[in-house]
Amino acid sequence: MTESMFRGLSFTGCDINPLAILLCRVKSGPFFMSALEQKVQELLGRINGDKSTAVEINFPNIDKWFEKDVQQSLSRLRRSILLEKSGWARRFFWVALAETVRLTSNSRTSTFKLHIRTEENIASRQHDAISMFKKALERNVEHYRMQATQMSESGLMMRGRYSREVEVLLSDAADVRVEEQCDMLVTSPPYGDNTSTVPYGQYSYLPLQWIDLRDIDPKIDPECLRTTQEIDRRSLGGCTRVTKEEQALISSRSPKFADYIQSLASQPPDRANRVTAFIRDLEATLGSIMKMVCPGGIMVWILGNRKVGGQRVPFDAILSELLTFHGAKRLCQLTRRISSKRMAFKNSIADTMSRETILVMRKGE
Repeated sequence: MTESMFRGLSFTGCDINPLAILLCRVKSGPFFMSALEQKVQELLGRINGDKSTAVEINFPNIDKWFEKDVQQSLSRLRRSILLEKSGWARRFFWVALAETVRLTSNSRTSTFKLHIRTEENIASRQHDAISMFKKALERNVEHYRMQATQMSESGLMMRGRYSREVEVLLSDAADVRVEEQCDMLVTSPPYGDNTSTVPYGQYSYLPLQWIDLRDIDPKIDPECLRTTQEIDRRSLGGCTRVTKEEQALISSRSPKFADYIQSLASQPPDRANRVTAFIRDLEATLGSIMKMVCPGGIMVWILGNRKVGGQRVPFDAILSELLTFHGAKRLCQLTRRISSKRMAFKNSIADTMSRETILVMRKGE
């Protein structure tokens, strides 16, 4: 989205994760820098003047994930943010709070998965949530200013707002609808189901507990935080119940998928089901995605071929075949090394991915 804005392009994007939507809506503006700096000072004044020790929220296992003093500090921050009258400013402040929650929780920061620290580590930690929030806020304001300056110098700003259209939708990709078709699609779907790859839903669970969800989207379903797994369950491959008919349908459209599933015949059935569920859900999005792209439009897919059952899933080849079935033509395929990643390149089970594939397709005229 930000790269589109730097190039003066209109942008439409969607995600099923509310935290991703919050981040994008903040980064899309408005960029009222003088007003924001004033509101930051007012916010800091409210935080410094709040002497209450009340804890503002409650959710299952809150005492597991946050020490009592951290709960009190995060509550001070939450109360002070809620007193801000401008929705755009509150959203900006929620982003800094989300980062503070991540750093002060008892979950390890070395992984996206919720993973409790050891008791010894928790006892030895010393952190000041208020100070962390102020540092995150200061850093975000500077990044915001840099983004606004770059767009302003390129003639892309009008009265503090980006001069083109930006729309960010909280939506399942299978259900998204747009008014105008786009010239180019750029997307990086998960490598597989979130639970066994990168659990973005778990990563977002704790920050979202402290944020007023209505500031992200008035139509948000609060049940998305019903459990730590709920967002991931709603994501691609989140439901691993598959039927033989579903597997047969995908196989008829992708010979590479059929061959791969056959190669797992000697493996426990949950492995084939996991791959099938993910590909089934991804395939279900392709119809709506193709409708969003104009005839002749370019689609760029950044993919990773993960391992399941010790065998590499030919995700790039499978998706290429599925997109061809839906009327697209393969233009080229590139590979790139992943220069930085939060997951280790090798874990206790197998090598993790060190390269990604860039699949470039064109929609039929």
